Amino acid sequence: MKRIIRLLIIIMTLVSCGKNDDVYFSISQEEISFDVSGEEHTVSITTDGDWSCKYNADWILVREQQNKIRIIADRNPNAESRTTIIQVLCNGDIRSTITVHQAGVLLEIDETNIEVASIGGIQSVTFHSNTLDYTVECAEKWMDIKKGNNAININVERNYSMEDRMGKISITQGAVVKTLYVTQRACQWFDSFQMVNVDGGTFLIGAQKDDSSQKEYDKDAYPIESPVHSVTLADYSIGIFEVTQAQWMAAMGYNPSIHQGDNLPVENVSWSQIQEFINLLNQKSGLNYRLPTEAEWEYAAKGGIKSQNNKFSGYSVLAACGWYYSNSESSTHEVGKKYPNELGIYDMSGNVREWCNDWFGYYTTDKANNPQGPNNGNMKINRGGSWSTPAINCRNSYRHTDFPNETSHDLGFRLALSR
Repeated sequence: MKRIIRLLIIIMTLVSCGKNDDVYFSISQEEISFDVSGEEHTVSITTDGDWSCKYNADWILVREQQNKIRIIADRNPNAESRTTIIQVLCNGDIRSTITVHQAGVLLEIDETNIEVASIGGIQSVTFHSNTLDYTVECAEKWMDIKKGNNAININVERNYSMEDRMGKISITQGAVVKTLYVTQRACQWFDSFQMVNVDGGTFLIGAQKDDSSQKEYDKDAYPIESPVHSVTLADYSIGIFEVTQAQWMAAMGYNPSIHQGDNLPVENVSWSQIQEFINLLNQKSGLNYRLPTEAEWEYAAKGGIKSQNNKFSGYSVLAACGWYYSNSESSTHEVGKKYPNELGIYDMSGNVREWCNDWFGYYTTDKANNPQGPNNGNMKINRGGSWSTPAINCRNSYRHTDFPNETSHDLGFRLALSR
């Protein structure tokens, strides 16, 4: 009996095999390759049997459609290539396999560390990639990045700091991240002055409190701010910041300031000492720096041709743009920490008073063209108020005087430059 059962099993198996062997089966490809981006490949299948596919990889999707197999691959985010196998079954038996390969991310940078001179400029960094689908991130405001096909162009701003600075750029493709480090060299002290170009124009200088219906009315105006009169100025440049103690120290070799700190405005300097500083600066830079005239100072403080006619430099509320006795805590503060005015200039109201080039002279009603002040006198003009003065003395039109050899813990300066 056992022999009969064994014989029947053998006969059934042979019949079954014979039936599957009689089924026609053919596929067009047994190996396919995707690039890193993925997308889709189609494999044709010809058979008169019932077919299906089995696979385990989660990065492909297989669609069975009549006489074709659609294989859809995800983007490969990794540097490593990957491979998987799709089993193709017919009438329940594995009749063939499809091997699926996908390339990994290729992202190589020719340089990972670059050095840039203090003057800045455009740096081009070449990289090699098998896709253009990459992102670039840079947190540094002094670098502007433009993407290209096989390179990134880095526009580096001029470094006005007397210290090196470093930034990093991240290039990301999928899960692959490459980092590029950029070091920009410090500038020399005589190249450290950030200037803004001021377009010339005509404006009303001074203030008056006699007639509220007339221009430049200010109830807080002092008599020496009158009469209001018209002034026309040519183009010039003026310092975005007050001259700092670090800049003075680098040039002169000593720090006269009462409140000390590298990025605090230099103070306790006389008009005469400033001339020594400027002479040295011009020798080193080859330029023609100077103190601003009183008219240039007021025009810049008011915002030049962009003026919004504010009482203080850029704002009608002093606390927004200046350090004065109510908010200074009896000290100077680092330059550029308040809001700038319409021209992007900082601290023209408050922090320290600022020397001007002019001798003091009373205003007249005459129109003036690039006024330089009197040819001689006893007192030099300074402007802007300071950390120790009330708001009334930080107005754009406020005038103050000191002897040229006087110093004060609230008296500094900013530079001007003829264009």
